[in-house]
Amino acid sequence: MLLFQTALLAAGLLLTAGQQPVAAAGEKLSTKIIDGKKNYGIYASLNKVNQKKGKKTRKSKKVWKFGRKMASTKEFKLAHVQSQSYKTANGRRYYYVYIDGRGVGYVNEKAFVRSKMSLVKSVSLVNDNVDSAGFNTDDAINYVTDKHGSVVDNGLVKKSIDRISEEKPGHWLVTYRYGKAYGKVPVTVRGNAKEGITKASVKPGKGGNVGKTWFPIELAFRGSYSAQFFPHTYWGTDKKGKKAAKLTTKFYEPNSLSLLAGSEETNVRTNVQGLDVYGQDMVTTNFYGGSRASLDNSRGHVILYHLNKVPTYALQYMPTQTLNFYTWKSYAANIKVSPYIKLGHGQSLGSTSRYIYELANWNRAQKPRSNELLQIDKKTMQVNRIWTFAVSNGSRKYNRYFLNADVIDDNTVVALFHNKSKQRYEFWKIVRKGNSFQAKETAAVSGNLISNSSQVQGFTYNVAHKCYYIAFNDYLFKISAKGNLENFYHFNAKREVEGLASYKSKIYVAMNKRAEVLDSNMTK
Repeated sequence: MLLFQTALLAAGLLLTAGQQPVAAAGEKLSTKIIDGKKNYGIYASLNKVNQKKGKKTRKSKKVWKFGRKMASTKEFKLAHVQSQSYKTANGRRYYYVYIDGRGVGYVNEKAFVRSKMSLVKSVSLVNDNVDSAGFNTDDAINYVTDKHGSVVDNGLVKKSIDRISEEKPGHWLVTYRYGKAYGKVPVTVRGNAKEGITKASVKPGKGGNVGKTWFPIELAFRGSYSAQFFPHTYWGTDKKGKKAAKLTTKFYEPNSLSLLAGSEETNVRTNVQGLDVYGQDMVTTNFYGGSRASLDNSRGHVILYHLNKVPTYALQYMPTQTLNFYTWKSYAANIKVSPYIKLGHGQSLGSTSRYIYELANWNRAQKPRSNELLQIDKKTMQVNRIWTFAVSNGSRKYNRYFLNADVIDDNTVVALFHNKSKQRYEFWKIVRKGNSFQAKETAAVSGNLISNSSQVQGFTYNVAHKCYYIAFNDYLFKISAKGNLENFYHFNAKREVEGLASYKSKIYVAMNKRAEVLDSNMTK
């Protein structure tokens, strides 16, 4: 493997993904959506050539001719597809496409979803009279395309309602229009004004302020964006100063799955915020830049990798032509990219065999809000349904707004709330029954864990160990199901954890700069 990586480096890491095709009409770089119900060939070139003279013809004439067939669209129906040029042949546009950032060839525009929109099936909102924000109906949009299959900005879509208050129950049918594209989404504010009102009365377990970490601005070393050829190994020292847990590189993620140009919508970079693993499916939330995740109503892409099909090192070369085309294509077939969808901060990520769940929160919110839960279908990588729910201690005035959460199954969310005023962390189990949610505080731990109040950067519930794990930068805290601090591990990586997950006995950790996933069989 090392020889292979060295050969790739010698071949040139900075090779471009493909040059702009010659003599093609240019336009703004945009995302294209492949129509999965159709299948068209993608050809390396498209040019006018001289037609050979036949017995009945004395003069040659120019005809359009395709070059070598590189692939077919069915192979890339969930890849990230971009284009910025086309040729008009025989009255039809043929677009030159970049797939996951690599130039591939020309394809008939009939291969794209044109003048269509993808919207969520339904939205169910909690009756919350203190949520001043309400529901932004843009959140229900997966994508909208124009007549040539290019994804358009959501701001250009006409909506019958821009925002729906959660203060009173009711039913709405929101309509969306752009050109010939049309769709509608039913939205309901549920009737039970007391839904989610409960008591935060669990006695906290023993915790404390036992660690001190740095803030990102204080870092002397943040890692490198250069290609990596060796795995990282980080030993975590526990509260007794002994080596007790080991993290080892699982794989390095691509630096980009798009051209490094264009709008935030069409630029897919691996600025990871969230991570989850279920079986061989690993999902991450990705943003244009790390700071974008901290904006209200922030949007990004969800990426799904099949862990048993991706190599340890070679995905770092995905956007380039360094990889052999057929090797690159085999990797691309095992990576799925969602449209540009609402994700919030992106760290409250979970998944099951069929769905991905994201608690799309704003990590800078100051006023009370309800929690917005997205259900994303793994088959389409599009948001299927949206719910909001509220968890309140005694009254809506004391809403719990969760910045970190994990998913146990399709009906159960485990969420973490930092109660700063009482200096403790609360663990909540939220169960969905139909479209309603019931909440129960299951545990709490005293103290802030980190003495200098660094923000949580990863949270997961480990079913095998029956405990919670909380990450702060390169610290990992293990909390028992009863809320006692069992141990903590300092990996001294001087890199920020950006997502924490568990599946069976393993713990998975995402670190940024360069984006990397590490795993560990944690000690009990």
